[in-house]
Amino acid sequence: MIGDNAAIAVLGPSGGDSERAAKLAEGIGSELARLGYAVVVHGDGATSRAAAMGARPQGGHIQALLWPGADQAPMPGVEKAREADSLRAMARVLDLADALVLVPGGVETAALLLQIWVYGLSPQAPYRQTVLVGDEWPKAVGALADVLQLDPRARAMVTFAREATEAVEALRYYARPTKR
Repeated sequence: MIGDNAAIAVLGPSGGDSERAAKLAEGIGSELARLGYAVVVHGDGATSRAAAMGARPQGGHIQALLWPGADQAPMPGVEKAREADSLRAMARVLDLADALVLVPGGVETAALLLQIWVYGLSPQAPYRQTVLVGDEWPKAVGALADVLQLDPRARAMVTFAREATEAVEALRYYARPTKR
């Protein structure tokens, strides 16, 4: 939660090589803000900027968790908090967010998913539902879960969606938006 708003983290690749990921993040940010969610981002990479760009016109509250070297360019309309490094910033994202959305992004985004799983399975951490957006996720996540021998609770931490609106709709089961 951020203030009185349920907070949703939008995560994905930091590089600008995935136009589809950026488009998804922008649509997700816009829809989240329209419904009254706060939007949380990790760093100031392509996905974070796209989510903020989508949320800003809707009047959304945007919180960016940054670390030295991750705040190179201004992000107008975004509240920034700084942590010592990327891992601490991600831990803070997981503390603030009521749920998470991951857009496709290869190994970098898969590493974020692993960090979310590890966090969610530790006894002291709160469970965070994660929606994975894109057709490429189910097969990859199934294989990864098999290799890691994840139990049903860990597997249930992820939900799949094809597009931005479907992802945001899935979140409503886990975190209720603030009515506007």
